Amino acid sequence: MKEDNLNGGQNYLYEEIMTGIKEYINENQLQSGDRIPTEKELGKLFKASRISIRRAIKELVDEGVLKIIHGRGTFVNKKRKEIHLLHLQGFSEGLTSDNDKISKEIVSMKKISNNKKINSLFENKYNEFIELIRKVYRNDQILSLDYAYLPTAIYPNIEDKIKKESSTFKIIHDDYRIAFKTVKKELEIVPATEELQKHLNISRLTPLILVEKIIYNEHHQPVHYSEYYLISDAVKLRIENNLP
Repeated sequence: MKEDNLNGGQNYLYEEIMTGIKEYINENQLQSGDRIPTEKELGKLFKASRISIRRAIKELVDEGVLKIIHGRGTFVNKKRKEIHLLHLQGFSEGLTSDNDKISKEIVSMKKISNNKKINSLFENKYNEFIELIRKVYRNDQILSLDYAYLPTAIYPNIEDKIKKESSTFKIIHDDYRIAFKTVKKELEIVPATEELQKHLNISRLTPLILVEKIIYNEHHQPVHYSEYYLISDAVKLRIENNLP
């Protein structure tokens, strides 16, 4: 690790400690309200001075990752991300803000067929789909796991266009000229399966919010289906509608 310095071209030691504390929180599955090690313990863990540890903690407090309760210690303070349930745009696009860094990671992308549930959702008009599974991160913290299903008949070769940070909504709009007109969403609190535990780095006791979403075109035909699993203590759901 580099020592603290004033050269903006260097990685400061405290910045490396900030990353290390975030990794410690994730690896130990700490939740909001859980206490992190003391400054002395963190100093031993990262082999760093107390000044560097205090600077890292201060920055994480400013980011909202940690909170200090005087006389008690430093605790995890994961700010919940507000999500507008009535928004039509893509899930990750709807998360973007000036204060957050939203990133994506492709877990898998493959063709599937003869899936009764997906076939039925698309009114049995298509049999082959691209199944795209991605993790969504907020400020390098895992936020959700997203499963999207795209009929190959509507979106031929779309798998060649999707990259790590691609917006599928933008690809659909720009490359396939399909307009989204209406959306239907269903919410449910679900337990974490072994697969979800592994991908989201959570325990089996962590509740998840499952959002199932079908989007229709101007002819009210289903053209996009997705289901995403949100870590419940990381989000805040909002419904807003303008009255006539």
